[in-house]
Amino acid sequence: MADTRRTPLVTLLVIILGAESLLMAGISAFLLLEFVIDAPQFVGTALFLTALCILAAVWLAIITVGAWRGRSWTRGGALVWQFLQLAVGIGSIQGLVPRPDIASWLVLPAVVAIVLLLTPSVSLFLARDDVEYE
Repeated sequence: MADTRRTPLVTLLVIILGAESLLMAGISAFLLLEFVIDAPQFVGTALFLTALCILAAVWLAIITVGAWRGRSWTRGGALVWQFLQLAVGIGSIQGLVPRPDIASWLVLPAVVAIVLLLTPSVSLFLARDDVEYE
């Protein structure tokens, strides 16, 4: 049987996913606070954006826990999130007001996470059957 212990690369991936999850939760809290404190110009848009950020934070938290437990379904969700984050980061370099500082905070973790998700040891850990493993 193949060795499917949690490697340092898996731990690094989980740390990156967890940090992204916490940052999305922080952004969601900030948007909720802004919604309560200041009346938005477009209420529907503000509600939808806030709900979307909360949904993304919950999605990332579930993916993070699943990656820590070695669930096979987490790889696809994590890759989707990293590619979305990469697209937003590249877009923030090319906009009307380019922000390379924001782009670096988005692009670098996304690229590292994508590379980690495609490494053999992480792929092997996440390709296991859904069996309890600690």
